[in-house]
Amino acid sequence: MPSLFFPRRLPQSVRLLALGLLSVLLSVLTQGQGDLRTMALDAALPVQWFNSRTEALWDEIGGSLHSRAALEAENARLRQALAAAQPLLLDRDVLRSENRQLLALLDSFPQAPGRVMAARVIAENFTAGNQIITVDHGRNDGVFIGQAVLATGGVAGQVVTVGTMTSQIALLSDLDSSVPAQSAQNDQPLLVNGTGNPQELQIPFQARNTPLRTGEQLVTSGLGGRYPPGLPIGTIQSIRRNGTQAFADIKVRPAVALGRLNTVLLLWPPNQPRATTTP
Repeated sequence: MPSLFFPRRLPQSVRLLALGLLSVLLSVLTQGQGDLRTMALDAALPVQWFNSRTEALWDEIGGSLHSRAALEAENARLRQALAAAQPLLLDRDVLRSENRQLLALLDSFPQAPGRVMAARVIAENFTAGNQIITVDHGRNDGVFIGQAVLATGGVAGQVVTVGTMTSQIALLSDLDSSVPAQSAQNDQPLLVNGTGNPQELQIPFQARNTPLRTGEQLVTSGLGGRYPPGLPIGTIQSIRRNGTQAFADIKVRPAVALGRLNTVLLLWPPNQPRATTTP
C-alpha cells in the first residue's frame, strides 16, 4: 500500500518527527481560530457517529451471540432433563393406571369371596383360538393350576400354566373355556363358553323356546367348585332363534373388558389358604 504523505524511502523516525511537527503547527495555527476549530469539529462528527454506532453494533452482536449461546446451553440442559424425566413420567402413568384399576377392583369386590392377590399383566397372546395372558406371579406366590382369576367387573378366567415367578391365565373368551353359570333371576343351570372373541361369549345347548331374555345378568353357579357362586360373568346381549336349528344362538357380553386387562386378582377360596413356596 503506498504511503499517504511520505515516500517509503524516508526512514520511519523522520516520518514520525514530521507528523509530530505538523500536529504542533496545526495546534498553534488553530489557536484563536474559532471558525477553523468548529469546522474541524463538524468534520469529525460523522467519524465520531460512525465510531459510536460501530461500537454499539459490536456490543449488540456480542450480546446476541452470548444470548444465543446461553439459550442453546439452556436448551441442551432442558433436553437432558426431559430425557431423564421421561422414564419417571412413564412409571408415574403406569402406577396411576394400576391404582385406578386396583380401586375399580376393590369397588367390584368390596367383600372378596376368599383371599386375593393383585397381579400385573405382563404379556398377552390373543389369537384365533387362544385368549391367554401372562401375569407376574407364579409358584413362589402359591399360584396353582385351575385358580380362579377376577378383574374389574367380575370373572376373568382361570390359571392354566404355572411357572416359578409367572403364570398364564386362559380368559373366559378362550375357545377351551367353559364356566358353570346361572341367570341372576333364576337357578337355571347354564354353561358360558368362550368364542375366541374377547368381546363375546355364548350359551350353548339352549332350546329355541328358552326362557332366557336379552339383558339378563349371568353369574357363576358354583358347580364344580372352581368359581365361587354369584360372581358376575356377563349380560345376555342377543338371542337368535333359527327355525332350522334345534338350539337358540345366545350371545353374552362379558362383564370384564377381557381385551384391556392390566391388573387382575388371583383368588384363593376360603377353604384353601394361600401357600408360599421358598425357592
